[in-house]
Amino acid sequence: MTSELEFIAALRAIAVGPEARGLEDDAALLDELVITHDMIAEGVHYLAHDPAASVAAKLVAVTLSDLAAKGATPVAVLMGYCLGDGNWDRAFLAGLGEALASYDCALIGGDTIALPGGAPRVLGLTAIGRAGVRVPSRSGGKAGDGLWLVGALGDSAAGLRQLLADPQAEGPLVEAYRRPRALIAEGRALAAHASAMMDVSDGLLIDADRMARASGVAIEIDLAALPVSGAFGDTLGHGQAARLFAATGGDDYALLAALPPGVEAVVTKSLPGGAHLVRIGSLVAGEGISLHEAGQPVILPEHLGHEHRH
Repeated sequence: MTSELEFIAALRAIAVGPEARGLEDDAALLDELVITHDMIAEGVHYLAHDPAASVAAKLVAVTLSDLAAKGATPVAVLMGYCLGDGNWDRAFLAGLGEALASYDCALIGGDTIALPGGAPRVLGLTAIGRAGVRVPSRSGGKAGDGLWLVGALGDSAAGLRQLLADPQAEGPLVEAYRRPRALIAEGRALAAHASAMMDVSDGLLIDADRMARASGVAIEIDLAALPVSGAFGDTLGHGQAARLFAATGGDDYALLAALPPGVEAVVTKSLPGGAHLVRIGSLVAGEGISLHEAGQPVILPEHLGHEHRH
């Protein structure tokens, strides 16, 4: 069995240029450009009955979120597309155009293929962004930094749970699953001061563990501090089990940053209206991640988040 982690480790023997940043990030830095590629697959990242327009919006958001995590401004994308049902294709294109316009981002090329009938769609997007003054990596975190988060956790996983129980489900949690937002302006504000930074795509715990490993530190997380939405709390509650669900669910596209002491006030002032910066933990000497709540240790769950395996 090959895991995503094992495969990426093998790729490092090929991706030796400095632009690749050791494949420790979800984006490359080429001159003044930040470049990333993402894929979503039917049955893995979206459901077969999800509306085509929302699938397009999700493809754009999850890809541009990697630019947001580097503080970059989206400029253009190239798309890889699997042709299928004509009505689905037309609805997808309408959603794609709307999503790209919302980020002021241009489509400049790509490729199309046709798959055998009944094969699940796999869609890819390469995004190019303009780098800001700083392009933080995952690997710059230092003991003494605070661990901060912008965005809520758990909504998408809760929305997926609702759709699996009832394909006709609606509401804010379903919308969070189908139509996440890339936090571009928030990323620019954080990147100017962050020691390390990444987006939360596979689950807070597994992504925080990646930051800890890349930075050579340990990360302590306060489970009670994790930000969840009102809709999440109304549906799953606020107990420890619910917060562990939120911490491992994935598809959140919140931004996780290691910030040196004393800069949070400056960052908060530069965030767009409605965005909240929440401290959820600390970077300390050591390795790995740990959880606590009300001063008591919490045992880590068996699965920290989503990792692709074959």
